[in-house]
Amino acid sequence: MNDNRREELFTQWMAEHRGIVVKVARSFTSTSADTDDLIQEILIRLWASIDRYRGESKPSTWIYRVALNRALTWQRDTSRHRVASPTHELQQLEASTNADDQYHLNRLYEQIRQLSKFDRSLMLLSLDGFSYAEMSEITGLSESNVGARLSRARSTLMAAISEDSAFSEDSAFSEDSA
Repeated sequence: MNDNRREELFTQWMAEHRGIVVKVARSFTSTSADTDDLIQEILIRLWASIDRYRGESKPSTWIYRVALNRALTWQRDTSRHRVASPTHELQQLEASTNADDQYHLNRLYEQIRQLSKFDRSLMLLSLDGFSYAEMSEITGLSESNVGARLSRARSTLMAAISEDSAFSEDSAFSEDSA
């Protein structure tokens, strides 16, 4: 692949799928500096491996696979595992018109980060609407294993959210608002 085609493809994919890279990085890091570092590392890995994309899967599936593999390697190889505080997390959030929604999104990411690496990956893929077959292709797990692990991860996440006072105190997440 020539450099012009590589640059064109990379630019197109980032315009369409940059959110995947940001979401994966954000779910594997606890500070904005680490998120920025991991995003950069994922982008470098994507750029370097474009020639290996064979078109056998959707670009989004391939981008997820590269991003998740890089995030898992980054987390294993670094000692940057700091406990996130709400202050650090709030600094990461993009400008929003609704601060409460952003705060709850932040708390949700904190809970997702508490899941195991595989469960975290499956949760992200599920939130993006990937099928079990696509998740199986990305992670290398069987479809039945994907379903079982995702079910347990959802239960764990729901239990953590229900115990989180930040969610239970807000009317949008309380049973009284139904």
